[in-house]
Amino acid sequence: VKNTYGTGYGAHRFYSRVFELLLRLRGNFLWPAMWGWAFYADDPDNARTADEMGIIIGTSHHEPMARNHQEWARHRKDYGAWNYSTNRPVLDRFFAEGIRRMKGSEDVVTIGMRGDGDEAMSAEADVKLLESVIANQRKIIKKETGRPASETPQVWALYKEVLDYYDAGMRVPDDVTLLLCDDNWGNVRRLPNDEERKHPGGWGMYYHVDYVGAPRNSKLLNCTPIQNMWEQMTLTYDYGVDRLWILNVGDLKPMEYPITLFLDMAWNPHSHNASDILDHTRDFFAQQFGESQAAEAARIFNLLCKYNGRVTPEMLDRNTYSLEDGEWQRVTDDYARLEAEALRQYLTLPEDSRDAYMQLILFPLQLMGNLYEMYYSQAMNHRLHSLGLLEANGWADRTERCFARDAELMNTYNKVMSDGKWDGMMTQKHIGYTSWNDSFERDTLPEIRRIPISISDLSDKSDSSEKPEKPENPKNSDNSSHRPLSGYQFSPSNGCVIIEAPHIYSATEPEKGNGRWTLLPDVGRTLGALAVLPYTAPLDGASLTYSLSLPADVDSVKVHVIVKSTLAFSRLEGHRYKVGFDGGESVTVNFNSDLNEAPENIYDIFYPTVARRVVEKTVILPVPRAVHNANSAEANTDCPQFLTLSPLDPGIVFEKIVIDFGGYRPSYLFGKESPCHRNQSY
Repeated sequence: VKNTYGTGYGAHRFYSRVFELLLRLRGNFLWPAMWGWAFYADDPDNARTADEMGIIIGTSHHEPMARNHQEWARHRKDYGAWNYSTNRPVLDRFFAEGIRRMKGSEDVVTIGMRGDGDEAMSAEADVKLLESVIANQRKIIKKETGRPASETPQVWALYKEVLDYYDAGMRVPDDVTLLLCDDNWGNVRRLPNDEERKHPGGWGMYYHVDYVGAPRNSKLLNCTPIQNMWEQMTLTYDYGVDRLWILNVGDLKPMEYPITLFLDMAWNPHSHNASDILDHTRDFFAQQFGESQAAEAARIFNLLCKYNGRVTPEMLDRNTYSLEDGEWQRVTDDYARLEAEALRQYLTLPEDSRDAYMQLILFPLQLMGNLYEMYYSQAMNHRLHSLGLLEANGWADRTERCFARDAELMNTYNKVMSDGKWDGMMTQKHIGYTSWNDSFERDTLPEIRRIPISISDLSDKSDSSEKPEKPENPKNSDNSSHRPLSGYQFSPSNGCVIIEAPHIYSATEPEKGNGRWTLLPDVGRTLGALAVLPYTAPLDGASLTYSLSLPADVDSVKVHVIVKSTLAFSRLEGHRYKVGFDGGESVTVNFNSDLNEAPENIYDIFYPTVARRVVEKTVILPVPRAVHNANSAEANTDCPQFLTLSPLDPGIVFEKIVIDFGGYRPSYLFGKESPCHRNQSY
C-alpha cells in the first residue's frame, strides 16, 4: 500500500479500490485493517467515501463504538488504562466521540468490550461488568444519535473468551446481532439451537482464512481447502446463521479465491453440494483463463489447496513428516509433480494471462513446494549427520539452495511479475518461527549440520545426496475418489490395517429424515472423507462398516479413528461416535470435549489440534473370534472382521481408520492404505 499510494495507512484512494472490489464481488460490509491503521482517524475521507459508495463500515470484535484500536493505542499515555471499572469517564467520552462521528451513516456499531490489544478483558467472565458496559454504550448511542438505540444496527461479537459471557447467561437486547466465530482455523465454534435461532437480531459468522495468533500466525498463503470452507459455511447457514457473514482475509492477493467462494456462498449457500463444489472453482478459472483452460486450472488449484491444508507454511518444519516410511519424500514429490503440471499449463497460456496464473496458482505452488523441499532436505541432513555419513553435507547444500530460492520467488512476485505492480504484497516473514508470532527480524536459514571433509574422504566416496534411495511409489490417491464406495475388503500389512474412510464395505443411512452419507472429496490429508449431510438431519441408525482380516492370534487391537477437527458446535459437552467390531462391545468416543480454550486445554490440546485440522482418538478393542477347530487348517489363517463406526452427534467427518496390532508407526498422513480389493458381488 505504501509503495502504491504513498501513505503508511492507505487513505481513501486505497480504500476506494477495496470498496470497488467488494461491490464487484457483491459484498457491502467491511471491517478495516486495524494493526497500525485507524480507518476513521487516518483520513476523514475514508468514511465519506465508504458512505458514498454504499459500503457499510464496522469495527472488529475488540474495537467498540465505531472507534479503531489505534485511536486509543496512540494516546494511551493520555487516556490511561483501557479498563471500564477504573476509567469509565474517559472511555465513555471515547465511545461518545465515535458514535458522534459516524452518526448519519449506515455503519454497524460493535458493542461490548475486550481487553487492550485484542486480549481478554479479565481472567474470568465478569458478566455484571460487561452488562454495565453495554447498557451504558446503548445510552450513549441513544444520546448521540437522538434516536432509540434499537434504530442503530449493532453487533456483539462472541469471539474467543466473550463466548464465555454468553455461556454464563449474559444476553443483549433483541435488536443486536449475535456474531459467532470459527476457531481461527476454519471450524465454527458454536451454532444456535432451535430456541436461540428465534433471537430477533439474528446471528452472524466471523470466519478466518488469515490469522494472527497462537499456535502460529497464518498469513503467508491461502491454506484453506475449498471443501472445508464449503462444508463449514453450509453448516453455518443450515443452522440459521444468515444475518451477517464476515471473512478475515488479511492480505488480499493470496486470498482471491476464498474471498470469491465465501461471498458467492453468502448469496446462495446451496448453489453447490459436496459432489459439484469444484464446478465453482472451474467457473472461477474459466473467467480468468477461458473455458479451454478452466478444468485443468481448477484441478491443479484444488490439489494445491488440499496439500496446503495439511499444514501451514508457518507450522511446517523438519519434524512434520516421517522419514522412516518415505512420507517426507512422498509429500515433497506431491508438490514437485503438481508444479510440473502447472508449468506445463502456464506455457500454454497467452502472454497476457501468465501473470494472473502466476498469482493464483504457480507462485503459491512453487513457494510452498520449495518450503517442503527445504525442510525435507534439513530432515535428511540431520538424520545423515547423526549417522556420521558424509552425504549429510549434500543435503545441507540443498537446504541452502531452497532457502535462497524462497527469497528469489518472493522478489519475483514483488519486483518482476506484472512489472512490479504488487511490490510489497509478498514480504511476509515465514522461515524462523520460534513462538506464535512473526516478531523475528528476518527469514532465517534453518539449522544445518556438516561433517568435515578430508582428502581421503573425497578419493573413495561420491556424494549421493541428490539421489536418495526412493521408496516404492505409493498408489496415487488423488483420483481414487471416483471409485465406487462399497465392497472394500482390507488385508493386514506389517502389523496394521490402514483404511481410507471412503473405502467402506457397506453403509447404513439414517432411519429418519433426509440425511445421507456423503462423500467429501479431498477433505483431510489424503483421500477424502464421509459425513452425514445435511448436518441438521437426525442420525439414528447411521453407520459405516469396514471389512478387514486380522491374524488368528491377535486378540486385541488399538483402533485409531481420524476425523476432521469439528468443534462442539451443537452438543456443548462434546460430539460422539461409536466404534466396535461386529460381535463385540462398541466404545463411545467423545472426540472434541476438550477442544476449547479452557486454561487446561488451550495450549496443549486446542491450538495444536485445530491448527492441524484433524482429531485422532484411539481405543483398544478386543477382537471377537469364531470358534476354530484346533486341528483344522483354519486355525492359523487370517480371520474376517467387520468394524463399524456410528456418529451420535452432527458434524462428524470421518477421514481415516488405523487398526494397529503391533506394526503401526505413527506418521503425519497416518500411513499408506493397506492392500485391498473390491468384490463386485457385494
